[in-house]
Amino acid sequence: MAERARWRVALDGVARTVGRVGLEGHVRAGALDRAVVCSAVARPTCYRCLRPAVSCVCALVTPVDNCTPVVIVQHPRERRHPFGTVRLLRLGLRNAEVHVASRGAEGQALCPPCAPSGAVLLYPAPTATPLPELREPPSTLVVVDGTWPSSRLLLRRNPWLQALPRVALTPTRPGRYRIRKAPRPGFQLSTIEAVVEALRVLEPDTPGLLGLLAAFDGMIDHQILLRARAGEPGEASRAPTNEASA
Repeated sequence: MAERARWRVALDGVARTVGRVGLEGHVRAGALDRAVVCSAVARPTCYRCLRPAVSCVCALVTPVDNCTPVVIVQHPRERRHPFGTVRLLRLGLRNAEVHVASRGAEGQALCPPCAPSGAVLLYPAPTATPLPELREPPSTLVVVDGTWPSSRLLLRRNPWLQALPRVALTPTRPGRYRIRKAPRPGFQLSTIEAVVEALRVLEPDTPGLLGLLAAFDGMIDHQILLRARAGEPGEASRAPTNEASA
């Protein structure tokens, strides 16, 4: 009975958090896997950012009233990655939705269509339109969150994503993701960097966007500090980059 009660407390806490961040219906407590809840039970956890309390990022984030709706289609493996940046976007953008693809019967990473007419997909391609050259603002900015292999899988398995007009960014500086290496860090950005840079192009007068990057830097700095105290390397040696890129 005591064990069941601990699980219920953890689930209730996560459910309350999801409601508070305004993503009801997109991330449900019932969809959270055992690993996430296990982490919540095993050690003190912040139920807003779903990170260990010692690494909570909530205080770093000031919510932004973005005008362009952002829809993030997330590969299921990214949902529980400890350094995923969608958690910061979930806290930092008031006009955003996160849709986690389901694995399906054969691990197919399927996601029902969730983009309205006039939406565009931020994803590099030879035929992608540079974002500053759009003739009119998109109704919605759709972003794929995952490593490069998993993001390509999401595109292959979801024809509605393939059908969206593609737009691209030209990064002006290397990616800031110092604990998760990109195959081409000078040209590939984390999801939060890509979304912030895209919104700065689409709505340059919206205040607070650079603050999200400052929160991202703060999260990375804190993690590097924790690793240094534990005697671990400052950068991850494995190579998946996140995420939506440009």
